[in-house]
Amino acid sequence: MTRLEYTLAAALLRVLGALFDLLPVRSRVVLASPRKAELDGNLLYLERAVRRLRPGVECVSLPEPYRYGLAGKLAYAARLVRGMYLLRTSRLFVVDNAYLPVHVARHSADTTVVQVWHAPGALKRFGLDGRSPLAEPERTFLHRHYDWVVTSSETAREPWSRAFRVPVERVLALGTPRTDFFADGEAMNDARERVVRRYPALAGRRVILYAPTFRGRGRAKDHRGDLDGRRLRAALPASDILVLKTHPNLDPARVAVDGFDVVIDPAMDINDVLAATDVLVTDYSSSVFEYATLRRPLVLLVGDLADYEADPGLYLDYRVDMIGARVVDTDGVIAALAPSATTVDEGAYAGFVERHLGSLDGRASERFVERFVPRSWSVEASGLGAS
Repeated sequence: MTRLEYTLAAALLRVLGALFDLLPVRSRVVLASPRKAELDGNLLYLERAVRRLRPGVECVSLPEPYRYGLAGKLAYAARLVRGMYLLRTSRLFVVDNAYLPVHVARHSADTTVVQVWHAPGALKRFGLDGRSPLAEPERTFLHRHYDWVVTSSETAREPWSRAFRVPVERVLALGTPRTDFFADGEAMNDARERVVRRYPALAGRRVILYAPTFRGRGRAKDHRGDLDGRRLRAALPASDILVLKTHPNLDPARVAVDGFDVVIDPAMDINDVLAATDVLVTDYSSSVFEYATLRRPLVLLVGDLADYEADPGLYLDYRVDMIGARVVDTDGVIAALAPSATTVDEGAYAGFVERHLGSLDGRASERFVERFVPRSWSVEASGLGAS
């Protein structure tokens, strides 16, 4: 977003916000995201929990994916008008990424805004806490005016405090709602079956998933592609299947797919794919936290570790703090995938999960609802509280 785009959009939203402030605030829960065209991850789990635990409470889904290009930006700006209206007239507004109506001006004291982010733990530096400062205008407006931030564990509270410029006492380690999935054996089995039904070639084979994160910011986000898919495929037995899943924010057309037996739809939920994965090959993706709960082999392809430590930076020392096998090139991946090398240190995995995901008891969504959605809202919705 350019400075001019931000100035115009912020001015319009501030005027509309002032007008919407004249309207009554309702006991409504809004779940807003600029990431995808439909809710997923934390917001999807929270929506289900609100509907289950607070029946009758109005719960509005507000997925507003950001698009580049003039037409996409104009459409996004138009949709943000509804976002500003709901922000100024609802008691609880939950986001999982930066969301412009929240950041342009302070909201009413009758409204609580909670940031849950879309990934657990503290692995790579993000938000306002990157090694290199954000460019303007993002440096000024991004991640302002949150009342609370909800994270996965005590370990993440301090980093998330800096990333979202909120006092650390306003960062609550209630757990990451999307990780409730890993405490639900039936949900995991269903997910694995869904993935295999869509990609039947996975059935009965050792599934090796390559799922790296992106590099860069904004439109400059790119897929580094450190893995030579053709060389790796040639080194694997026929009983293995090599699968690629790129980050959903990347343009699939810019990603090399040579050598991969299956290319997973980038929009598919990564947790569903992990349920069907036997070995994960990644780099600096926060999916390592969730994958660690499965106690399955992990390979970290981090040939650019020194560069990544410099920008954006890491909260963990990959040389001593990480689980799995750390390698620097395709040859290292091939060696790490040998049956004799794919062992799991159960104790190390358990400690890693406890440090970064907390208890992982399957109740993170429930804790969120109990903390932020009073039972009285259900009574109001039913009309039983009317005098």
